[in-house]
Amino acid sequence: MFIDLTRVPNYQNRALLAPLIQQLKPYMSEEAAVWVAQLLIVHGVELLITQERSSKFADYRPPWKGRGHVITLNYNLRPLSFLLIFLHEYAHLLNWVDYGPRVAIHGAEWAKAYASLVNGAIQRGFFPKAMHGPLRKAMRNPQASGCAQAEMMEWLRKYEGQEEGWYPLEQLKEGTRFRTKAGMTFLRGPKGRTRYRCLRLPGRETYLIHQSLMVMPLQG
Repeated sequence: MFIDLTRVPNYQNRALLAPLIQQLKPYMSEEAAVWVAQLLIVHGVELLITQERSSKFADYRPPWKGRGHVITLNYNLRPLSFLLIFLHEYAHLLNWVDYGPRVAIHGAEWAKAYASLVNGAIQRGFFPKAMHGPLRKAMRNPQASGCAQAEMMEWLRKYEGQEEGWYPLEQLKEGTRFRTKAGMTFLRGPKGRTRYRCLRLPGRETYLIHQSLMVMPLQG
């Protein structure tokens, strides 16, 4: 899904934001969608909602060859996870805007921007009160808790619930066959820092799959 920003000239006018808000509402609450729409408009961000990717939940791409800022997110993230991961990527955008391409990806500048965005979302009531404490604690050192997001993703799974039969890849034993929501079958291999080396079946092609990806273990 591509969200077109060219027809929304005033990011403070909610009526003009309405078409963009409608496109965002399937992925988050309406009030959160208003705020996210404003954030997108301010920097002319191209937001792409993609099919599930095994290697990542989202990414940020800085301007390049006439194209502006691009943020991509997997379509099947649950609302709270979608918002938190969007803010993670938007912090990369702010980091790039303020300091340029040579700034550390997850350095102190990014951490400050990410914490500010998350605290802004908390103050606006976009996260349930039960999440405020854990989120504020995580934002004291977002380089550790916000980079790979393993700890926060685990906490969010507990809060948002987990689909029956689906588990984080990290919970499977090495050598387990599993299926992704994209319909591909793999054999779980050894772990790197945040991703597992997995063999796609049939065949021997290797994929790096994120530890928090929800997968279905297969028998036999």
